[in-house]
Amino acid sequence: MKEQILYLDPHDDYHSARDKIGWAQTDRILLVWPSRQRVRRLNRQLDLLLLQRHAAKLGAKLAFVTADLVVCDHADALGIAVFDSVNDSHLHPWRLRRAARPVRPPKPKAEPEDERPLFAWPKPKWLQSRAVRWLAGGIVFVIAISTITILLALALPTAHITLIPQQQTLNAGMTITADPAQAEVDAAARVIPAKTVTVVLTGSNEVSTTGSVDEATAKAGGTVTFTNLTNQAVRIPAGTAVRTTGGNPVQFVIQKDVTLEARRGAVGEAPILSSEPGPAGNVEAGLINSVEGPLSVQAAVVNAAPTTGGDVKQVAAVTDDDRARAKEELLAQLRQQGYAELLARLKEGQFAPVLTVNIVRVLDETYDRFVGEKADRLQLEMRAEVGVTIVDEAQAFAVGQAQIESQLGDNLALIPNTLTVARSDTIIVNEAGRIQFDITASAKAGASINPDEVRESARWQAADQIANVLYNSLPVAQKPGVIIWPNWFQRMPWLAWRIEVEIKPEE
Repeated sequence: MKEQILYLDPHDDYHSARDKIGWAQTDRILLVWPSRQRVRRLNRQLDLLLLQRHAAKLGAKLAFVTADLVVCDHADALGIAVFDSVNDSHLHPWRLRRAARPVRPPKPKAEPEDERPLFAWPKPKWLQSRAVRWLAGGIVFVIAISTITILLALALPTAHITLIPQQQTLNAGMTITADPAQAEVDAAARVIPAKTVTVVLTGSNEVSTTGSVDEATAKAGGTVTFTNLTNQAVRIPAGTAVRTTGGNPVQFVIQKDVTLEARRGAVGEAPILSSEPGPAGNVEAGLINSVEGPLSVQAAVVNAAPTTGGDVKQVAAVTDDDRARAKEELLAQLRQQGYAELLARLKEGQFAPVLTVNIVRVLDETYDRFVGEKADRLQLEMRAEVGVTIVDEAQAFAVGQAQIESQLGDNLALIPNTLTVARSDTIIVNEAGRIQFDITASAKAGASINPDEVRESARWQAADQIANVLYNSLPVAQKPGVIIWPNWFQRMPWLAWRIEVEIKPEE
């Protein structure tokens, strides 16, 4: 007989398996389950039954190869052969793996006489009376209703007690020290930690110079006389330099050509100007006596009259004070800019005293002029690290709260949401960088009342007396308010956890 082997995938279900069987055109169809995986969507007995019927409609016999115990049990129940491997299906006939369970015949129904116990107590005659049975049932019913009523009376009612304890106002004032060197809050010493933060900024500043120096503005001029020292004509061109010889030589330049006749002692005059402007060119008569260059052996020179016109004027120049002033102004500008930038970074509850702003270090400073250099303006560029000390108000307020709590003792308790702490605007910063400021703390304290004790003393008390009982036994400012539900119930709940106690401050 022909056999068709169909392999199932882990994701196959009844519909996909049915489609695979539909393509088979043989007398026997062998469905093979994956060896190490379960086909979770094909392990119901109903699915296997439908596959068996579909194969039967096609005129084929169906068998399985699987190790899934659930599938094996369903196959045995349906009469489908199951094999351990494909080879086993070729070696063994297609029949059940194990014999079907024998059908046990039902036990014969016992006769009424057989069902009677071997020994039974005789029923009392009074239980055989119908009136007695009705009476007993009524008693049981009354007991049940009474029990339910008692349970409801104990568990159903609720009560709400409002207490306003006697109260007083507590005040405390103190000076807080914020120390950058402090690591933790010391409430006893009233010292809290502070933190220094920094930012690197770049800025520039330009100031007017206040110094002055002399600046030569005009050249000195005059006339010199040349004398021929040879018997030949001598031409002295414009631009020839002549100078003085004593002290610091001063150089002059003739302004036009001079030609001396070809005889010894011939003379000629030429106008001159000093090479450098300034009063140094104003020399006395007879001081210009040397010709520079090769013409010095052909002609002699002398100024018959003093040279005049050399002059100076005072112009602005950079001084040490200018540089110091530019630096001081720029440092102040960077401190202000750094404080504004660091102030914007503060979190809620933090403050930074402006007195703590300082220049931590100057990273770079560059002046565009030297001291003594002629200039009307001096510019300074600087990069510096600016620091400021930050204080957390919450830590200071915690110290204030601790001082208030130290006044409570055993009989008082703080009333919630009544504590207020305020900081003064006066801040002192000492040389060590410690910050001192004053705070004032205030709170309302009420008599200490234990809600659990109130519940225990109030349970199962008369509704019309509980307010007076609590007022006389507790340190309250006025009679407690008591609300009972249901309102017709005349006693407080028996269960303490059904009583709610609210303690609120006096308005």
